[in-house]
Amino acid sequence: MKRSILIAALLAWAVFAHAGTIRSISINLALDHQGNAHITEIWDLDADEGTEWYLVRENLDGMSVLDFTVSENGVRFEDVGEWDVHRSLRQKAGKSGIVHKKNGVELCWGLGSMGDHVFTASYTLTGAVRTLQDYDMLHLQLVSPGLSSRPEKVSVRVSAEGVPLSGENCRLWGFGFTGRADLEDGCAVYRSTERFKYKSSVIALIRFDKGIFHSPNVLDKTFNTVLERALEGSSYDRATALGEDDEEDISGWVLLLSTLAWVLLSILLIIIAVKAYFKSILGVPSMKHIDWCRDVPFGGDILEGEFVWRKLKSGAAQDSKLAGAMILRMVERGLLSVSRDPDDRVEIRFDDNASFDGLPACYKGLYDMMKEASGADVILQDREFSRWSKSHIRRVDKWVRSIRTDSVNALDADNYMSTTGKFTDAGKEEARKLVGFSKFLKDFTLVGERGTREVGLWNDYLVFGMIFGIADKVAKELADIDPKVFSETVYADPLTARQLIWMTNRMGYAITNASASAQMKTASSGLGGFTSFGGGGGFSGGGFGGGAR
Repeated sequence: MKRSILIAALLAWAVFAHAGTIRSISINLALDHQGNAHITEIWDLDADEGTEWYLVRENLDGMSVLDFTVSENGVRFEDVGEWDVHRSLRQKAGKSGIVHKKNGVELCWGLGSMGDHVFTASYTLTGAVRTLQDYDMLHLQLVSPGLSSRPEKVSVRVSAEGVPLSGENCRLWGFGFTGRADLEDGCAVYRSTERFKYKSSVIALIRFDKGIFHSPNVLDKTFNTVLERALEGSSYDRATALGEDDEEDISGWVLLLSTLAWVLLSILLIIIAVKAYFKSILGVPSMKHIDWCRDVPFGGDILEGEFVWRKLKSGAAQDSKLAGAMILRMVERGLLSVSRDPDDRVEIRFDDNASFDGLPACYKGLYDMMKEASGADVILQDREFSRWSKSHIRRVDKWVRSIRTDSVNALDADNYMSTTGKFTDAGKEEARKLVGFSKFLKDFTLVGERGTREVGLWNDYLVFGMIFGIADKVAKELADIDPKVFSETVYADPLTARQLIWMTNRMGYAITNASASAQMKTASSGLGGFTSFGGGGGFSGGGFGGGAR
């Protein structure tokens, strides 16, 4: 029995290992006034099996495929009309054609040879836009599940002739893959954020205001009827998507759902992390290859450090950790001060003459939100920020998104990482130092050389401990060394410092939850944001399969 399982596993591995590679798929849909889609698909791939490449276009629903062409390196393939799948690799080389089936077509062309190829396939899909009772829509599966190999990156761009698409005239949702759907530069843009699974697809659903298109392909339904079916099995919030929720704040169960979705996504992203990914950041295939290090990474810049730590944790949501670290840094610089109220509870006060010179803009943004949340007495007490954030989710989310911009700009300016996300040798060295520093702080109790000689670094220990999720432990270890020196160094006695850490942790979680709620609300409303792996039912086009055969 064990031998059979082993043989089956080896065969499965062999199939996977020789399935070739699809490095990227880039699709452009240019919609004309009649609702026809002029489609260009660029497939960047490495073929190691089969004689041809094919795309599945079924379930056409009043649409038809015209003007199919294929080219490579500027050379257009010969159109042979009806395609014969049984011809040899040599016979299919440089040729393209269509297989007509009962429920649609297959668009085919010859591979010509094994190895690297960049194919450009173009065709027109007539009647792609459907005319509805109240709106017009595009609801297409543009990348089919079951491809011969899983694409590493996929992007789709949809434009309308003579009309820039925006939140004023359209809404968009994406299904079948993990990624984003956004309105950018007058286009609807879909991008994957992780490698496709075997059953991944791209289903685009876009609602257009009347007047942009005059398509003869009529569907006698309202848009909400279509949307309601598409939402079945999706992670979008139904009430928000269908316009049944107009409140700024959202119900507790939706908040819980959005938070759980972020947690599950974080876990999933951690699971799929691979050695090559770590090597692109660290220069080594695993964090296990790095010993602990005393040196503070990235010159103490917590935006840079947290951004890289987040990438090493495969995108895990850490807004809660970063906000807490920023608060501790502002306390260190005197922009905020910590005291106790008559009931001996920690509270935060604000310096009216605070100067943010030399700090990224997001520090001032967090400071202003905290100050506003503090109320009339301008003293921030425990849970005040949590209550405030629930009714200001869009503002909080805007601040969260600004962090990434500030972090990337800082890494680029210091020559650690380009704005495209590629790490330099110096950046990889600092990233290794970051991992080593996290191990040093976690093993702090084991370090026999602890002492006040490192007192100048204690604030860095605390703020990076916050990023690593161990600030409470670090504070206790530092206080055990010398409570008096601790109080003088971190501007609070040990008990107050630890209570401040607990308070900022709660504030950070409030930020994470508010941001997740805003993104859930925005995406569900069709204004751009995350896509849903599930749902999307009722689409046209697509099918199952494609790639090499």
